[in-house]
Amino acid sequence: MSGKLAMVCGVLGALWVLALVLYGGATFPGYDHATQFISELGATGAPQGQLVSWAGFLPAGVLVCSFAVLGWLAAPKSVWSAIGFVGVFLFAFGYAGSAFFPCDYGCRPEEPTFSQTMHYLLGLPGYFLAPLTLALLGVAARNWPKARHINILGFVCATIALIALAFLSPDYEYVGVAQRVLEASMLIWVAACALYLGTRLRAA
Repeated sequence: MSGKLAMVCGVLGALWVLALVLYGGATFPGYDHATQFISELGATGAPQGQLVSWAGFLPAGVLVCSFAVLGWLAAPKSVWSAIGFVGVFLFAFGYAGSAFFPCDYGCRPEEPTFSQTMHYLLGLPGYFLAPLTLALLGVAARNWPKARHINILGFVCATIALIALAFLSPDYEYVGVAQRVLEASMLIWVAACALYLGTRLRAA
């Protein structure tokens, strides 16, 4: 049962993030996905900031956090998978946290507010740990039945996330691209693992 629920939460959570990014960008005049942070869509003063935060980031965070818990319950147990799913939870917790603590307009303030500071504190750990999280889950999946593709995907996504993380600086011109590549690396693995837990693992 936990595998089926993990599948629903993981796939729906990944799609929810995609939808909020597309909707938020489409309703934000002049917004540039290549150069701006995703958090700017829900920032204080953004055109649809509150809607993106409460109907976008919060449910997306809840869904992927739920996947992390259910995934840990459904997947074969190991130290590596336990730590890895904790990493996924921390990553997704940043989504939920951003609803309660949106960044300041533009997300690059010279004098950050309390909300901006909390936004960083809740979101950055999951980002910095993303490459390690994916690598550990890749290691864990080596011992899962019929999960060779999950194993390989974990290492591929970990490598891509590490490269993207190296460019995740407000001073980098295309920081929006770097952030989206890092997020895609995590969410693609989440969706693939979710489908595995809900279908192949059950049949194994």
